[in-house]
This record gives sequence, structure tokens and C-alpha cells, in this order.
Amino acid sequence: MTARTLEHALSAFTAELRLRHGFDVAQRETHDALRAAETVGIASARRFRAALRIVYCSDPAEVRRFDAAFEAFFRGPRGIAQPGLPSSRRAAPQPAAPAPRRAAGDLEDDGAARERPAREPPGEAATRWEMLRARYSPEARPARPPRVETAGLAAMRVAAGRLVDRLSVARSRRRTAQRRGPFLDVRRTLRASVATAGEPFVLHRTGPVRRGARFVVLIDGSRSMAAHAAPVLQFAHALCRRTRRASAFAFSTSLADVTHELRDARAAGRTLRDLEDAWGGGTRIGEALRTFVERDGARLLSRETIVVIASDGLDVGALEVLGRTMRAIAAASAAVVWLNPHAAERGFTPSAGGMRTALPFVTILDALRDASDVRRIADRLATVVR
Repeated sequence: MTARTLEHALSAFTAELRLRHGFDVAQRETHDALRAAETVGIASARRFRAALRIVYCSDPAEVRRFDAAFEAFFRGPRGIAQPGLPSSRRAAPQPAAPAPRRAAGDLEDDGAARERPAREPPGEAATRWEMLRARYSPEARPARPPRVETAGLAAMRVAAGRLVDRLSVARSRRRTAQRRGPFLDVRRTLRASVATAGEPFVLHRTGPVRRGARFVVLIDGSRSMAAHAAPVLQFAHALCRRTRRASAFAFSTSLADVTHELRDARAAGRTLRDLEDAWGGGTRIGEALRTFVERDGARLLSRETIVVIASDGLDVGALEVLGRTMRAIAAASAAVVWLNPHAAERGFTPSAGGMRTALPFVTILDALRDASDVRRIADRLATVVR
């Protein structure tokens, strides 16, 4: 069974409302519907339908048409059957037989006479959500490996160089002569005092050598980020080419190190290797970041590391895992930059559950669309990172 996502189902639902039912809706309504689903959940058909009704209906006359379209799309015969998942329509129990237990993946209608199931542990709830999202998908598409675009790459390389040059936050143990260094260079001071009969008229000073910061770029490769990944891949490629102290990772439902591919000078204009579950699937931000911390954190995270996470914050995993992992990353790094593609939109609010969970540990929340955004982020980081 191929896992398919709610994002594509809502995108197709928006297109059906527009083309077949005459609704004046577009991509913006799809994003709002995703945020509504993130807020109310999808386990209850009544609450899910009510949330989407607010997004898609602009007047009371559209409500009846919307309800009919919702029933036909999400609960009608259109969806592709998912093996191993219980049906959302159960036969009525016989009078003598005990009431059947509700399966974890069933879509239920709220009712006063129905007994609510016990609260699930976070891991089981995340699995249940993922299964429900797979059931809503009306179609599946194989994920294509990402490609580093060449348009605007020269400007992106210049902007990445500006970022590296402005952030000299790392200090080595080696010292060098500095006019206003914090340490007195006794040897040079005494040697210079020979010319003044042993009187040290000039005090020579030293200070630690400042090195460039280390960078870690974590790129969300889920389907909801497919339309926004190109400039982030460009930025990661330019950064890895500019400094050896940069690393890049892609994640979806798993994590993949793409540093060597992006550091290759021939990567521009080429498609990267097949990243399998790390590109084009659903989004488990917390679990992917936890894998990074456990596997690569000791090697890459320090007080001289700038962590850049590019994601829209739509996470179907356990938000508790994301919160704990973001706390660990923020404590072990110099700054955390979160690049949300929707942050540049007017009236943007970080309403996605994953975004709200991560926000307390984020130093800068911004968007990355082109090289000018990188320059702006560089200037902002230079003021908060010393």
C-alpha cells in the first residue's frame, strides 16, 4: 500500500468544487483547509465537514451544494480502497450480538448516544491520523527526486557567501595579534620594550581566531512543500559549495544526508539521487529531526552551529516528539532559523500544529523565495548571533 496524503485530497477537492460545482475557490482555500484540518482533526466527519464548510462556503446558498460534494468526494465510492484499513461504513449489529468495537481508523459521526473512545497514546494517535489521511487520498503519484535549478543560482551563491562572511561566530583556541584583543601578548610587549630601555610604552594584545559558523540545513521534502523546495535546494547547494562547514539533509517520513550531492559542482541543473521515503511523502517533522539529533547531533551541533529548517510546519507525527527535539536543537546550537514558505504572505499566522510547537525554540521565522531573502536573513542573524 502506497501512503497518500490529505494535502493532495484537499487539492483535488478544491478543484472539484471549482470545476464541477461552480465554487470560486483556488489554492489559497486549499492551504486554509489544511490548517483547519490541522486544528480540528479528521477523526470526526461532522467537525471536519464543518471546518471545511467555513473555508469553502462564502454564502448560505453554497452550503447545500458543499455538503453534497463533501459526501460524494470523501465518503462516496470515489476513493481508492486501502488494504488493511477498516471500512467507515459498518453494518448494523444484530440485536443479540454485542456492539462491535470501533476500529482505530474508522471515520465517525459525532452523536450524543455514541460512546467516545479512550484517549490514545501519542504514538497510536499519530499512526491513526496517518492511516486516515491515506484513506482520504483519491489518487497517488510517485515522488520525483529533487532537482537543483540553475535559474537565479549565481545570485544565490553571492547571497550564501554574504551569509557565511557575516556570521563569524566560532572561536578557536589559537590566538592571533589583534589591536584590541582581550589578552596581553607578553612576549611581543617585552620584545618591543627593548627599544625603550625596558619601559613597555606599547602594549601588544592578542585574541582568539574567529572562524565561520557551521550550518545545518534540514529541508522538508513532503508533498505540501513540493512547490516551495526549489529555492531552498538552491540555497543548500550554494551554501555547501561556499563552505565545508555546511551540511544538508532532506526529510519526509525518513531522513537522508544530501551533503555530498549538493556539494558537487555538477549538482546544478541535475536531479539528485532517489531519496525514497525522505522525499515526496508525508511529513513526520519531529521524528525526522529526532533521527538527525541522535545520528548526527554529536558531530554537527554546537554553540557555533546555525540550524536552518525549511518546512511549512504541517506535521502528522507526534507533536510531543517535535517539541522535545526542537528544545534539544535550540539548546545545542547558536540559532535556529525556520523557513516557512507561507511566512511571506500577508496576514500569515503560524497556525499549523507543528509550527506552533516549534515556534518557542525558533530564533528567526522567515520565508525563502530568492537570493534577496537570504541577504535579509543574513542581516537579521548578524544582529542576534555574536
